[in-house]
Amino acid sequence: MTVWRRRGRRSLGLTLVLCAGCVHRPDLRERPDLGERVTRAGAGRDVEHGSGFDAALQRTSLEVPREGDGRQALALPSNAVTLDEALALSREHSPILAQARAALDAARANVEITDAAFLPTIQGNYSVQAFSSQTGFTGTPVGGKFPVLPVRGFGPGTQDFNIAEAQLKWTVFQFGKQLARHGQSMLKTEIADLQLVRSSQSVAFDVGQAYFRVLEAKAAVEIAEKAVQRAEAFQKESGDLLRRGVITREEYLRADARLAAVRQERTDARSEEEVAVAALNRAMGIDVNAPTRVVDRRQAPQLDLELDGALKLAVANRPEIPVVVRGIAVAEQDVKIAQADFLPSVSIQAGYSNVTGTGVQNANVGAGGIFVTQELYGGGRRRGQLRAASAGVRSATAQAQQVCDGIAYEVNVAFRGVEDARERIGTARASLVQASENLRLVTNRFGTGDATPSELIDARSAETSAEQTYNAAFYLYQRAILRLEFAVGTELPTGPEKLPSPPGAGPVPPAPPSGTSPFRPSAGAPGFPGLPPPLEFGGPPPATLSPLPTPPAPTPPGTPPLFGPPALSRPPYESTSPFGARP
Repeated sequence: MTVWRRRGRRSLGLTLVLCAGCVHRPDLRERPDLGERVTRAGAGRDVEHGSGFDAALQRTSLEVPREGDGRQALALPSNAVTLDEALALSREHSPILAQARAALDAARANVEITDAAFLPTIQGNYSVQAFSSQTGFTGTPVGGKFPVLPVRGFGPGTQDFNIAEAQLKWTVFQFGKQLARHGQSMLKTEIADLQLVRSSQSVAFDVGQAYFRVLEAKAAVEIAEKAVQRAEAFQKESGDLLRRGVITREEYLRADARLAAVRQERTDARSEEEVAVAALNRAMGIDVNAPTRVVDRRQAPQLDLELDGALKLAVANRPEIPVVVRGIAVAEQDVKIAQADFLPSVSIQAGYSNVTGTGVQNANVGAGGIFVTQELYGGGRRRGQLRAASAGVRSATAQAQQVCDGIAYEVNVAFRGVEDARERIGTARASLVQASENLRLVTNRFGTGDATPSELIDARSAETSAEQTYNAAFYLYQRAILRLEFAVGTELPTGPEKLPSPPGAGPVPPAPPSGTSPFRPSAGAPGFPGLPPPLEFGGPPPATLSPLPTPPAPTPPGTPPLFGPPALSRPPYESTSPFGARP
């Protein structure tokens, strides 16, 4: 009994130690690189702002990760990057693609798990046991019938057992259950591979969109800078005209207000450029604060594709369609697994044990057999699993239909967006040509005193707005092309650019008129009173026209002009400015 108590205390102590290990909280590994990913500054931005930051040190700390900390090397671009280079950076550093690759690796590992079920399992055990009993027998004398059995419970007294055993189990037949699980794992691997392809397309689309937004914001900053320079020059000129008494104080204040407005527009454009650069860095997976610069890409290729062709390209190239097809097959395999649960399973099991101890006979025991296992009653569990699997097939089919409808909708929207964006380029160019010509005319009139400063401010504002719209139209068209490529899942067949050249190359002359002029009356139309008949080339001379108005008589010498010389003329109106009378 003393021995039993001592061993009981040991068992209790061992149990407490194991329980303490089970409730032990795992240690969290510190990851300072995650915080650094948020707080680190761009390698060149602080240098640009004059803070004395050493870009070389920052770049080295980003490119060389500490050993064992799990960080990825983030190389910052030192020169302006092209779109292809930005896409290459995203393929290397994007966390989205890293997550998709990890999901593919996990799916491949699941294939190994399911393949292992086709092979036998071999397990080894070693145990130390003690048993105490007051009843039983310890064996027979020499020559008796019963040997001493190496099994516990045949006292009396205390018995110690040291058992080393090896077990083998092999499930050889389950009526297709294991085959269905293997098929599921293979299908899920193919799905993960297709999802990686689509993730790559998504990242490329995000990078392209952000790239052209950076270009658009950069062009907006350049236009805003020119607008500020013009507004500053005009504000200075307005001050001179105010001191000379040519314009009113109200008009001077309007020029001053216009200068403040364009400066605010320049500030907004710079802020939008910084945000666009940060968005591009995030899409590429590099340092969000990096001062990335991009190479201009001003193209508008002609799309040689109709809507029907775009839809066929989407059917042939969108990875979502084979994904949902495989998703239906995975759901069907669940039905087969649920049906196999109603049938028995056949397995082979074998074991070998070596038993030693005190109070027992040392022995080597081997056993083996073929086992057929059949669950007779499970409380409706198997029937519920079968119904759930059948519902999963219907759900997967409905989801496939929804995905296909979504693809058709995305292609339609993207295709119409390309058409709309291309029309915007032509419209924006015409508006810019008209605004530039209007600014030229108003500037000439202002130089001769025939236009007010307010008209000149309005003309310059319209020209700046038209130039912003024209530049944005090009980048909007390229973003629309990227969206359509993303919608169809592949590159688009495009032709050479067929749009008119930029306004700097000169205005495009209109096409010559064709047909009869709409302003020429027909043969049977009644004439208008007081108007001569229409001219006929090669016919009789026209009738005598009405006399022109007599020009005014010249001003006698010495008489002061009404408004003075053109450069110093004053507008023939009184000022209503709240700042007082006109100077």
